[in-house]
Amino acid sequence: MKKKKSRTIPKKYGAPKGSKRRALLNKAAKLYKSGNKQAAYRLREKMEEKERAKKGFKNKKAKYSKKTKRK
Repeated sequence: MKKKKSRTIPKKYGAPKGSKRRALLNKAAKLYKSGNKQAAYRLREKMEEKERAKKGFKNKKAKYSKKTKRK
């Protein structure tokens, strides 16, 4: 039998094992790896739109972004 090699997905992606989001992330990774980058891009964009539309979504700044000075 052949074992499936599982990709490690960061916790910040909110994709627990067995979830639809996890499956779609894996599908996008396969598309990208096979050279179909446009399809992978469209799939990820669609997924991210759904996540951003959720009520509890908060946009977080990256830790390396510039900080603005207060007056």
